[in-house]
Amino acid sequence: MRRLLLITGVIAASLGLSACGTSTTASINQSVASLGASAFLQVHLTGSVADAGVMRARPVLKSLSVDMRYENPSGGPLSQSSDKAHVEVVVNLRGRALADLREVGSNIYVKVDLSSLPTFPGVNITPEQIAAAQLVVGGRWFELSKSLLGAVASHSAAAPVNAPATQEVVRKVIDAIVAMIDSSPVRAIAGGYSERGTLQSVVDAISPTIAKLTHSTTGPKFVKGTYTLKLTTTGSSATDASILINAPHGTVGDARVSLSAIITLASDAISAPIGATIFTPALLQQLRSFAG
Repeated sequence: MRRLLLITGVIAASLGLSACGTSTTASINQSVASLGASAFLQVHLTGSVADAGVMRARPVLKSLSVDMRYENPSGGPLSQSSDKAHVEVVVNLRGRALADLREVGSNIYVKVDLSSLPTFPGVNITPEQIAAAQLVVGGRWFELSKSLLGAVASHSAAAPVNAPATQEVVRKVIDAIVAMIDSSPVRAIAGGYSERGTLQSVVDAISPTIAKLTHSTTGPKFVKGTYTLKLTTTGSSATDASILINAPHGTVGDARVSLSAIITLASDAISAPIGATIFTPALLQQLRSFAG
């Protein structure tokens, strides 16, 4: 369950805000558990930045949003899907789907629509280039098996990657952050709960794991800034979650970066697209030659 929620980016909910009061802790745990009690889960993610020193990032984040859907194909709770859940991730640009990725069974399906790409801040692509790319991939579903994707990744990597070891490091970092937040006090607010802490506490929590990975003995000290986690609930269900990071940024003031998630549990099945073009080793080789 924790892995599923972390993937969705619902950081505030997935980390399970804890509290000193037993009744508050029970209420929060019940709200977080509600996200995995259903066979369906949808999350709409948006981000924003407020900092005079990174003005270029503001229109980028304002233009983008991400929709994620999860379904347990067995009809049982998502928390019992055993990593067999169907997943869909849609990246939106100014409200239009730029890329749609689905994972259904043993296959991955991808569709892109590049027509809105010229409106993305900083992108310098001519209409002619967009039209040419649209003729090849625009609006079409492509099917790629996980086994083929794994084979391509293993042959393309410059150096072999120890996946189990990498996953273990990530798990330990996540566990360290979860333990830190679980031990921090939380306060009840109108419609939910909030927790505030320092960025230094996050660094201190993950430093032992990072030190082992980098073979160093000390981590960064005097890291300034704070984080604020918020979880909004309706009844016993979590409906919104957010994280706000506030850190000093030179002489121009504080940098404020936020990530917000709207959570729903509608019955919305995820199916494999019909008529998808199947990626074969031969087709991939042709695309490589074309790109070269």
